[in-house]
This record gives sequence, structure tokens and C-alpha cells, in this order.
Amino acid sequence: MVTPKKRGQNFEYKTAYIFERFGFSWDRSGSSLGVDLKVSKDGRLRYLVSCKKTSTLGPIYLQRYEVERLRTSADETGAEGMICFGFRRTPVLAISVDEISELKGTKLHYKLYPTDGKPLREILVGPSREGTDDACGS
Repeated sequence: MVTPKKRGQNFEYKTAYIFERFGFSWDRSGSSLGVDLKVSKDGRLRYLVSCKKTSTLGPIYLQRYEVERLRTSADETGAEGMICFGFRRTPVLAISVDEISELKGTKLHYKLYPTDGKPLREILVGPSREGTDDACGS
């Protein structure tokens, strides 16, 4: 049986390997400090990533203070803050900390649904790589 902690670790690695396929390097934080992955490219820190995974179809309740902590860290480092998340049998989805503030939620939490993010691979392909032959696919 896979424990929730192990499921979270597996999801962090799955997310990191997607970044790696697009030419990024990454460093995983060994503890829950709000930033699970530090993602760099060409020697520059590009993304601070918090990963969230559930085995249900949603929603994921994301604490507002955790998002604000990620936003502050991203601002301090000049990186983009990103939440990567997944539900049962979905690809790795992502949303920036700037976009998440538009989501509904409670006073203490944001609610993440599968429709709230975009597949991480689509974000990493971006406008500069659209139309190119991408071996990473979906």
C-alpha cells in the first residue's frame, strides 16, 4: 500500500522529470517547507514549485498562507512561483501563484479542481516551441 507521503514524493519526482525533459535542472527539498522543487535552466533559478497530489477527483484544499509563502519566496529569488498538482489519473497540472488568487475558496484555503490548471507540458512548450517536433509529447 502506498502511503500519502510516498504518493507525494512520487508525484514530486514525476513533476521534476517533466521539467528535466524540457532541459531544466532541479533540486528537491527533502521536507515540507512550501517549496518542493527548485527548477533552474542555464544557471538561473526559473521556478519554485509546490506539489500537491490526491488520489481522488478533487478538490485539493490549498492553504492560503502556503501560497503566500511561495509567492514571497518567488519574489525574493526572481523566480516564478508555481503549484503543480494532480488528481486521480490526470496529468501533472500547473497554475502560477498569480493565477491562483483568482480561484474560489474559503477564508483559509483555495480549492483546486482539475479544470483550474493546464498540463505542465503545455506550459513548458510555450509559444516559442509551438509547432516544433517535441519528443516529450503528452
